[in-house]
Parts: sequence; structure tokens; C-alpha cells
Amino acid sequence: MSRQVDMFVIGAGPAGLCAALRLQQLGYRVMLIERSAVWPRAQIGEALTPGVKNIIAFLDANDAMEHVPHLTRLPTRLSWRSKTVETVAHADAAVVDRAAFDAALLQLAKARGIEVHQPAALDSITGGAGAWQLAFSTPGATHLVKARMILDAQGRQGKPAQQLLSAPRLSAMWVEIAENHIPADMAHVTQVEALAHGWLWGTRLPDRRYRVMLLSDPATSRQLHAGEPESWLRSQCAASTLFADVAQQQFSSSLQMCSATPYVALNSWQDGRIKLGDAAFALDPISSSGVEKAMRFSLQAALAVHTFCQADNPAQQTLAHEFYQQRLLETCARHHFWTTAYYRQAWCSEQPFWRSRSISSLASSSLASAASNPESRLMTDALQLEMDRLENYREPVLQAGPGIQGDQMIRFHPAVEIVPLPCAMADKVKLLPAMRHPHLERPLAFWENEAVLPRLEILSQQTRLASARDLLGQTMGLQKAQRLLTWLWQRGLLEVVSH
Repeated sequence: MSRQVDMFVIGAGPAGLCAALRLQQLGYRVMLIERSAVWPRAQIGEALTPGVKNIIAFLDANDAMEHVPHLTRLPTRLSWRSKTVETVAHADAAVVDRAAFDAALLQLAKARGIEVHQPAALDSITGGAGAWQLAFSTPGATHLVKARMILDAQGRQGKPAQQLLSAPRLSAMWVEIAENHIPADMAHVTQVEALAHGWLWGTRLPDRRYRVMLLSDPATSRQLHAGEPESWLRSQCAASTLFADVAQQQFSSSLQMCSATPYVALNSWQDGRIKLGDAAFALDPISSSGVEKAMRFSLQAALAVHTFCQADNPAQQTLAHEFYQQRLLETCARHHFWTTAYYRQAWCSEQPFWRSRSISSLASSSLASAASNPESRLMTDALQLEMDRLENYREPVLQAGPGIQGDQMIRFHPAVEIVPLPCAMADKVKLLPAMRHPHLERPLAFWENEAVLPRLEILSQQTRLASARDLLGQTMGLQKAQRLLTWLWQRGLLEVVSH
């Protein structure tokens, strides 16, 4: 006999668990399956950026996560812009035991009533949006489930033809060093070093081991050390400044490898079936923000799913899709833009590895495949457009001087456009009016958590500053209203009308 649930989540990584917990908060019946029989499972991605704390707090999960082993305040020794080593403080970042982090989130999901099956193998999916039928197996049993929505958080499982590469191919290889073999000067720091053929990253883990990871072009590795990945890793350590002592060091683990190529999936949203985390996109690991971005996107995806399920008409369902797609493209494009700029800063930026990754455009292989695939072409064009927008944007020079006075007549600058923008508001996606202008990086719907329109519609026609301030002040306070008007004027979004 089939079970009935609202949401069927596949995968118990941070992305899948984050979505499951949020959807359960919103009142949905959630079932989650995880294929791994080993749990807690070893996992890379231990470096967490500060925003993860806010997500954990939003999920009301602080108590559940407080005992996860972690290290904070590890300084970073960096050899990037030059071969000279600099030390950078990272007070809010953390290195966690990822196995324990994932296990704590999974335990929280169970405690909150999410039905979890593990290990479980998905056997089949039939049906369609709103009426999916799934069969999966656990040791000794077969289960049949009906679900309204499927959320795929299985990680890098997609076929290459279904992925749009946003940068040249990148591989990661790593080993661990036992505590008693860690060089003394590396024991309490994170290290990052740019090399001619890639970059090295290393940090102490909460269990006192030290991990060393090399990111490089897999083709270069095969060309210079074919069939000898450990030899390739040791040679790069030997060529470095910060990791030279590791080159002859005894490793406590066997070398492991995986793809680290950034990409975005072409089919992330299908009616009633969406992708999360690495199933939807992967970012260059240089920022160490992959876990945070995956969890944040899962919250946004949960909002889109909730909006889709509660929609009264097709237009609202389309809005949910547009919001999801917009956030997916924006996440990938922003990170790509930041990454290319950071790669250009490397002291060895003229080397082929760095030159090919310092270009704010999609990988040539993706552009070639897009030419013959309509679905790929649409995604390619949309992602490239977002990349170009970020590349072409320039911060405005703020207007100086005493500012605008209360008796002056003001109005929107002629270049200001009012456009519709899908926005997160409360627990749903809503279409709100937003301001678009060349001096804004993206359309502006909110300022300091205040919806700026329709409040500012008075400025579509000339009006006295004092009148606009008083009208805005009725809902946000006079001081905040004055700050908002000054902020708009400094950026050239308002103009003074001559008497």
C-alpha cells in the first residue's frame, strides 16, 4: 500500500536537509531518503563561511548543532597576489567536522517528524507533478510512496550533457596528515597558495588531522604525472612556499580525488521536480562558500516550492519558477564574477591555468554544445547575460556636497524605470515593483528591509523634498525617510528640478 506525502527529498546533505527542515516548518509532510549506508559519512567541504550561522538560526537549529566539533578563529596564511606570505584573520569562519555536521542536521530532521529512510535506493519514479509515484528499497523491504513534489539533492549525479560548465575543468585531490606529523608552523593555521598549475589549500580539522588539497587542471595532471596523482600532489607541494614540508611527509590517508568543475544543471526545474545543492549547481571551491550557498539556495527553493503548491493560478506557478531560476542564475553568475576577479589577482595570472579561469564568460565547451541544444542555449544566454551585467556594472561616484534641501523640488531621474521583480516576502514569492537604473547593480525592491515602492511613486512627478519625506515618514519614520532620499540622491536616482 502506498504512503502519501507532500515532499519527497532525495539526499541527506546540507542542501536536502535544509529544504526538508524548511518545508516541514511550512507545514508539509516530508519524507527523505539517503542512499549511504555509512553514517556519519566522511565528507569534504569542512570550511564554512559566516552566513551558515544565520541559516542555522533561521531553521531554529542552534541547539541541535552546538555540539558539532568545529574550529574557529584559525588565521589564514596566504600566498596569492605575490609570493610574499601574508596572514589574514577570519574571526567568523569555521572548520567543522562535516560528518558530524550532516549527522546533526539529519538527527534534527528525525526529531521534528520528518520520515527518514537510510540506507535507501530509489528504484523508480512515475507519474507527474502533484501525483508522483516512487518506489525505493531499504534492507529487507520495498516502499511505495505518492508525493506532490520531488526535491533532488543527490549531488553530482547529472549527465555531462545536462550540465552547463561555467569554467574550465577543475579537479581536486587531497590527503590527510596525522597530528604527530603536522609541521609545527602549519598546526594552527589555514593555508592557501597560488602555483603556476593550480592552487593548494590546507587546514587543521577538528579531529586534529591536517588536510592538504590541490586544485588543478586534470589534463595537466595527466600530462605531467600520468597515472601518478600522489606524485603530482607531492611535486606541487615541493614547488610551493607554504607546503614545502608536506612534499616528503608521510600521509595518514590514501589520496582521494573528485571533480571540482563549476557548473549549473540545465534541467533544475521541471514541474513538480526540482534540484538542490550540487544536483543544481556547483561553485569553484576557492571561496569556501559552497555549503553556505547550497543551504541558502535550498531556502529559496523551498519558498518557490511553497508558492508553487499554494498557487491559485498558472501565473503564480510561473512566478515561483521564475524566482527559482533567477536565484539559481544569480548565485552562479555572482560567484563566477567574484572567482574570475580573484583568479586575476594571482601572482601567476599569466599562466594558462589562470588565464583560462580569469575570463568572465562560459567555458568554450558549453558554448559549443549550446549551439545545437535549444534548452542549453536558453540557459547559456541567460547565464551569460547575468555575467555580462555584473561585468559591466560600475559603482557610481556618490554625489558630494550639502545634499538636497527640504524646499527643493525633486523627482526620479529620467533613467529610473519601474519593473516587476519576483521577491521573497513572508513565506511566499510575490511580484513587487522595483527600481531599475544604471547606478544600481540590480533592480531595487527593498532598502533596509523596507519596500520602496509604491511608497516612492510620489517621485514619478516633481514634488517638494519635505513633502516626500513627510509621506515616507508616516510608515518608516522621518529619519529613515531622510536617509532613503539622501541615499537615492547620492547615487543619481533623484534629480533636483530647477525652479
